[in-house]
Amino acid sequence: MAKEKRQFTRITLNIQTVLSLYQIDTYHTGAIANISLGGCYFPIGEELPVGEDCELTITVGKGLDTEIITLSGQIVRSDAAGAGIRFTGNSPHQIDQLEKIIARHLAAIS
Repeated sequence: MAKEKRQFTRITLNIQTVLSLYQIDTYHTGAIANISLGGCYFPIGEELPVGEDCELTITVGKGLDTEIITLSGQIVRSDAAGAGIRFTGNSPHQIDQLEKIIARHLAAIS
């Protein structure tokens, strides 16, 4: 049995996101398939450049309870199915934002 290499537990979700790539000045819309405090997986259907810095704009909640959360990251893995993104901002604010996304998702499925 293979040992788990991830530092943080990932949760499966489907949350609207815009992925913006800095160096090639482009963006993709879609939904994050899973997320943790360390990163996420963004299914995109095309390969993205590994090492590329990026920004994720995530829409959380609905109606009057909608919140836009922006996180910085880096593409660490990519293939034709999608991209693995490691979050690079380790500020207390970014960690708070990630915890908020995870808590809202867990509350919605409870």
